Amino acid sequence: MKDLEGLLTVRQLQDLLQVDRVTIYRMLKRGTLQGVKVGGQWRFRRDQVEVWLEQRKGKEPQGPAEAALPAEGEWTPDASPLPLACVLPIQEIFAEALRLAAVTLDAKGVPLTPVSHCSALCTLILATDEGRRRCLASWQGARPGEFRPCHAGLLTLRAPVWAEGQQVATVVACQFAAPAGEGEAWQARLAALARQLGLDEGALQDAAGSIRTMPGEDLQRLTKLLHLVARTFGEIGEERRNLVARLRQIAAISQI
Repeated sequence: MKDLEGLLTVRQLQDLLQVDRVTIYRMLKRGTLQGVKVGGQWRFRRDQVEVWLEQRKGKEPQGPAEAALPAEGEWTPDASPLPLACVLPIQEIFAEALRLAAVTLDAKGVPLTPVSHCSALCTLILATDEGRRRCLASWQGARPGEFRPCHAGLLTLRAPVWAEGQQVATVVACQFAAPAGEGEAWQARLAALARQLGLDEGALQDAAGSIRTMPGEDLQRLTKLLHLVARTFGEIGEERRNLVARLRQIAAISQI
């Protein structure tokens, strides 16, 4: 427990910065804040947060909440295809329940969300610039509905998100292994992967146990559930657009 004394939970960071949960995830995505995963949950070093707050004091006279908010025009109804406040909790529940990782990309392949339920192995990989580049290429490269090995030899599955006849995003399930009898192949890559990414091979080997091996029947179930999640995201996106359109109509009428 002593190792966690200097770490803040998302809730504690929200209270400290006076921002909502979604803003914390946006700051993580932009690299404004650095966090680590502990037991599948984000944690933040208190000393790093305090240094960041001190650095903000010398800038424009604005509160921590305003400093943490996206720039004007970012994440507006027209700029963001999906409401992350709705999408992210569903993604997290899906990943936690199936004991794998999940991430949502926009139509151009850019991550909209942080990675949910990231394994200890892939947390190490994603901590490197080259590892992040390779993971992003793996997420973008898989064909919808097709199980495809990522750069580390783990499996990746994608499902497109459609709203009003166009693809607005992609949900990716990743960080799980092939059925028993085929799973040894990815573990054999760890030594080379450690050299390529500049990581400690022993640390990668120790973290290998965080990867779930899924039998064939679970892979079939995963395919159905991932497409269900993607369809749900699409329905949320359509409802959001309809709501924004109605609000604009109300605003236009009120100005008459």
